[in-house]
Amino acid sequence: MSAAVIAYNAMRTLPMCLRGLADARCPDPMITVYDVASTDGTGDWLAQHHPGVRVVRLEENLGPNPARNLAVTQAGTPFVIVMDADVQMLPGTAAALREAIGEDASVAVATPVVLYADRPDTVHYSRTFVHFLAEASAEVDDKPLTQLNGETARVGLASGCAPMIRSEAAVGVGLFEERYFFGKTDGEFAYRLTLAGWHIVEPAGAQVLHHHHKRGSTYFTHQVRNRWHFMLKDFQLRTLIAIFPVLLIHEPALFLLLLVKGKVGDYFRAVGSMFSLVYTLGGDRKQVARIRRVHDWQILRGDKLVIPAEVGEGALGRLISMYRVALGWYWALARWVLSAISSEAKGRGAVAERPLDPKEKGQDDGPSSRTSAA
Repeated sequence: MSAAVIAYNAMRTLPMCLRGLADARCPDPMITVYDVASTDGTGDWLAQHHPGVRVVRLEENLGPNPARNLAVTQAGTPFVIVMDADVQMLPGTAAALREAIGEDASVAVATPVVLYADRPDTVHYSRTFVHFLAEASAEVDDKPLTQLNGETARVGLASGCAPMIRSEAAVGVGLFEERYFFGKTDGEFAYRLTLAGWHIVEPAGAQVLHHHHKRGSTYFTHQVRNRWHFMLKDFQLRTLIAIFPVLLIHEPALFLLLLVKGKVGDYFRAVGSMFSLVYTLGGDRKQVARIRRVHDWQILRGDKLVIPAEVGEGALGRLISMYRVALGWYWALARWVLSAISSEAKGRGAVAERPLDPKEKGQDDGPSSRTSAA
């Protein structure tokens, strides 16, 4: 096992991050820091204080995913912990992640419970899945850590904070999406893993502290654009048709929300940015169809949509709560319809629920072992 730390101007938290890895019995020679075009002296500080750590310098900041892909492909170990520099691993976490994977060849990722650094008894990210709106659906969000009951659960999302990744699984599904600078950078990757038949587990005993900070408004453009691209790239055509009535409500509501908050320009920038990705969608969807082993309806959720706290306040918050409930009911019906369609088509070529063998990468699986993108 090895560890990779993705750092961009992270001198405020990087020392803490490396101390956490040391406490987790991950020595400096097993750590690589990917310095993403930092201008705060990260490289000099590492050379002075952690000369045993390998440093890879990226000269341009294109977001975390190019560095994450290098971490996976250069690891030289079957499993690699890929973590952000603002994350502190608690003692025993690395061992708990590896134990959760065990000898189960179907598990691609073991992800820790993410706690607030300033409220270490409160869950920041845990028990999360992909919502059919390409957002997060969380069973435990901003709740006491005790609600996890010390159990290991199978989940649908792995935060980019500090997942332990099976290298061959990541390579087999095409690695992280490098066109995403921010927003869905980890969620879209996790979704491709699960639709390829791999599993993601979350042991409650594996915990990290996240020294997070609020993102600036400049990130709204990335969030909106990447969410659209996520759906158009990864969802089956039948899924897109099924959720289209909801999108007719959700997208105008999102536009109005940004308008009220004075951020409507971000929406238009997202539209313009999306056009640069449209011409690649045909090839993107073919690649996703090649790795697909399960249908969208089998892994998407319709309940517990995560809404930022600053959005869901006051009367608007009550309206959003009603909307979340309605989404759950709608997806329950849509899921039933989609499952019926899948059952009818099963005799014409069932989707095999198995992980993608890396040896199959680039090969045509044939209709008996995958579903059509339609």
